[in-house]
Amino acid sequence: MSTPGRDERPFISGVVEGFYGRPWTMEQRTELFKREHKWGLNTYLYAPKDDYKHRMYWRELYSPEEAEQLVALISAAEKNQVEFIYAISPGLDITFSNPREVAALKRKLDQVKEFGCRSFSLLFDDIETEMCPADKQAFSSFAHAQVAITNEVYQHLRDAKTFLFCPTDYCAAFCNPSVPQSSYLQTVGEKLLPGIDVLWTGPKVVSNKISVESIEEVTAVLKRAPVIWDNIHANDYDPQRLFLGPYKVFISRIISAACVSSLMVGFYSIFIKDRPTELIPKLRGVLTNPNCEFYLNFVAIHTLATWCRSSTAGGGSDVGMGYSPQEALTLALSDWLQEFMSADQPGGACRSARLREALPDEEPMQTDVAESLYVPGPGDNPLYTAEPLTLDDLNLLSDLFYLPYEHGATARSMLEELDWLKTHREAAAAQTDEWRGRAGKFDGMCDAVVQMFNRLSNAPNRSVLYDLYNYICDIKSGVGLARAYVKTLGGQDQPSAQMLTDDPEPWGFRGGLSGEFQRMLPGHGNRDLFKHPPMTAVYCIRPYCSGDKVRSVTEAPFGLY
Repeated sequence: MSTPGRDERPFISGVVEGFYGRPWTMEQRTELFKREHKWGLNTYLYAPKDDYKHRMYWRELYSPEEAEQLVALISAAEKNQVEFIYAISPGLDITFSNPREVAALKRKLDQVKEFGCRSFSLLFDDIETEMCPADKQAFSSFAHAQVAITNEVYQHLRDAKTFLFCPTDYCAAFCNPSVPQSSYLQTVGEKLLPGIDVLWTGPKVVSNKISVESIEEVTAVLKRAPVIWDNIHANDYDPQRLFLGPYKVFISRIISAACVSSLMVGFYSIFIKDRPTELIPKLRGVLTNPNCEFYLNFVAIHTLATWCRSSTAGGGSDVGMGYSPQEALTLALSDWLQEFMSADQPGGACRSARLREALPDEEPMQTDVAESLYVPGPGDNPLYTAEPLTLDDLNLLSDLFYLPYEHGATARSMLEELDWLKTHREAAAAQTDEWRGRAGKFDGMCDAVVQMFNRLSNAPNRSVLYDLYNYICDIKSGVGLARAYVKTLGGQDQPSAQMLTDDPEPWGFRGGLSGEFQRMLPGHGNRDLFKHPPMTAVYCIRPYCSGDKVRSVTEAPFGLY
């Protein structure tokens, strides 16, 4: 059995393609392996939910054409020193007690093994928990059924380098009544063979925080350190959301106070860290399940790699700057900027080069002749494509599409300004200096979004832009509505203000039917605006007694605030 926190095998780090939606292409996966190798990650888990032979039609063997693609993919992973883990998800309709079903599962994995794959995974996530009558007669619980077939397949494969098991209760929120008291997890921990590792998403499906304490809790039940399947950058549950923030160490600061008589003698900051690098020795590994759009995962994967490396630089202490999310983000965005400015498409030669290879007898179009370039004169309009994309643009982009539970700093500032301008609309009528100043500040931030959109639209790398375009077009439109509203409050007549009337254009109301449903439900609104309300505590203040011992400031935990 692997000893929790003391596993001598390499730490699993990398990417799981485990989202719902269009799977990545073979070319994109090959590009992913190159990036993982470059950034120091070592694992790829193949588990695209909508690859129909992975999940819906799991019994079907791969065709010769599909086999050829998988052989090439596994070879590409090996070439880049990335461990390729093939996952299969039979839980939708498998009959655990039927020997023919078990044989079909083995036959499918044997085929993949012939492709050169040496690592495998069985996934039982997102399925119904009610067993069929035949399974109820054969197994005492759903957990026993899953563990029995997993153990049998694991022993059948014999020499699997890595074998992962995803439980149906894969996060604390699914465990009834709790993680320590979950009969399902207890069965997994006691019955699953020691060489099999377990996937875990943390407290929730998309976990805002993953603490050392929570991992120690689940490790005790599973009797092995888990592999984190991290959904912090996953966006398959909301087609309007995208996550370009860093792999985040959330550091919450709780301020406490000590007093003597009625006088405060000091404030003390207690830091509670979430996803700290101290997790690394407590885990078997971390795999990020990122955005559906491949080219938009540069930041997610790049910053995860920085987080994984930080355990060896800085003593594994985030407060000690072993890992700084902001520094990791800046590093990732700086590298991503170079990709935006490259005309070469990620994963291969530039489009023009591929066309020349495909059409060797054709005369290529001459787009690089100096005489063909137009240079505007002194009184002419400047070229629309003249301004290149900047690092500030990408920082703004990341702020607008940050993380599931948190907006970036600029996005928060925009929301706060708009909320203040709307709340103090009577000041607009009075034309107060403060209202005009804050309206001007908001207008400037909106203009920065528009300029960012323009420069992104002109970026040479169209593959990244096309993945990004719907998101930036949507945010530009939303910002435009807010901008027009503020100008209308200020008494300016705006053509775009007609979108705020009772008869707007279609782009004046957002979200279609889904948006209508959301607006009718309780709790819908600016829930992210004031995410961190001031923490309050009630203190009982009494006179100082001779029996009280006053600790010196130097004895205060975590230092004086």
